[in-house]
Amino acid sequence: MSRLWQYVDKWAAAKPDAEVMVFQEQRIPWAAFRDEVDRVAKAMLDVGVAKGDRVAMIAMARPEFLVTFMAASKIGAVWLGISPKFTVDELRYQLRDAAPVLLFAVERFQNVDFRGRAAAFAEEFPGIRRVVFLGAAPDAEDGYAAFAEPARGHLDETLEQRAATVTPEDEVLLMYTSGSTGKPKGVLHTHRSIIASASVEVAYFGFDEETRALLHFPINHVAADVEIGFSTIYGGGCLVLMDRFDPQGSLETIENERVTVVGQVPVMFLLQFQAPKFPEMDWRRVRAFVWSGSAAPEIMLDVLCVLCEQTGARLVTGYGSTELCGFCTYSMPDDPRELLAKSAGRVVPPFEMRIVDDERRPLPHGQNGEVAVRGDIVMKGYLNNPDATAAALDLEGWYYTGDVGYMDARGYLFLTGRRSEMFKTGGENVFPREIEETLERHPAVLFAAVLGVPDELYSEVGYAFVMLKPGQTVSGDELRAFCKDRLANFKVPKHFDVRPDLPLLPNGKVSKTALHKELGL
Repeated sequence: MSRLWQYVDKWAAAKPDAEVMVFQEQRIPWAAFRDEVDRVAKAMLDVGVAKGDRVAMIAMARPEFLVTFMAASKIGAVWLGISPKFTVDELRYQLRDAAPVLLFAVERFQNVDFRGRAAAFAEEFPGIRRVVFLGAAPDAEDGYAAFAEPARGHLDETLEQRAATVTPEDEVLLMYTSGSTGKPKGVLHTHRSIIASASVEVAYFGFDEETRALLHFPINHVAADVEIGFSTIYGGGCLVLMDRFDPQGSLETIENERVTVVGQVPVMFLLQFQAPKFPEMDWRRVRAFVWSGSAAPEIMLDVLCVLCEQTGARLVTGYGSTELCGFCTYSMPDDPRELLAKSAGRVVPPFEMRIVDDERRPLPHGQNGEVAVRGDIVMKGYLNNPDATAAALDLEGWYYTGDVGYMDARGYLFLTGRRSEMFKTGGENVFPREIEETLERHPAVLFAAVLGVPDELYSEVGYAFVMLKPGQTVSGDELRAFCKDRLANFKVPKHFDVRPDLPLLPNGKVSKTALHKELGL
């Protein structure tokens, strides 16, 4: 099978009454999911969605997200998930760039009236032919029920004909990069790249027909769309959806819904450890704890290693990105804790990885350079941005990630920073990630973010933002001494800003764009 919706059909035929999604009070079996996908696909055809058109949704994780995604895949449309946490300007930027013809949106989110916002966007962007509201009253003319429920038997043949035109190389998913250090770019993925990612992830994450995977990521995130969302569909498991991350509520859901795979970013695990429910949790059904997005703090590994000893669960981490549609490296079940703390795992077939110099020539094991990846998981390109596409992809299929690191002889990847974040101080190259990892080894520090800032004497120097663990205190002078004992002097930041929290992106990474703005850079 080479198209996304075919996996919905496969499991609906194999186990029609088994659960595919759980959301609040809803328990959706595979057969009902398949029927809803077909109804929504026909509704999309009915409003004139053509092959290659974009369909957008502003919402958090809820059943309609996967229904519309799979329906769009069946008619050759391109689906885009947008987080309602975004500002008006961020929403406008993505809608202008993506130019969707159909927009789904929640009515309200965190006291924000999206009915009003979506209506304003539809007026601003006339290419949006219809706005459909999720959670609207059943009789609302612009509600999801009114859009999806009417019988459209006359479109059965049309749907079958459209589906037959969809190829594995067709674009099906549009995701925007996090914009942690610049303007977000629209990443286009095909049926082939998504299935290539899922086919490997199910093996290394341990997904199968018995899997019950927790999904509380925003739907603009590759973890929601592919790593957990479609990969669970691919493997025939069940998705336990939450429309927001809540430390206490997520623990209760893990226990009550017998979740077997918990995939999160490190900050989510850390917040759960502080929840009242944590000391009394029953973890016996969890088979895998998966994390990505940033390196694992020591305290996180301390706790998860104890849980794995008690339950037999395993730890899984890896390296990936929006452009790679998920992981391309994975930790192995017998990897020791010190390797899990430092490495992003090793590249696995059928994917290829190499480290290259500034001329994109391969470097030997152990040498630092840019990470390049090749394989079916690589994006098709950036929407409306041929220059950025040409800069990132070469004619041999290699994607140049902008990440810097090295590989050892076993194929394990060790990341050291981003090319775009490197700064020069007194003529020496400095990669912020090395300093951040050093600071995060301090017992009082939870997260650190280091920027290069202008300096009259050294050209640039390090500026460290430090987020402390709850209840901890530490001074900048103490952190400076801590760094001097562990780093070359030119790498030690000249400025330390210690605070109780840092601005985070939805993927759990620190927003360095926000920090740059704070400093007026």
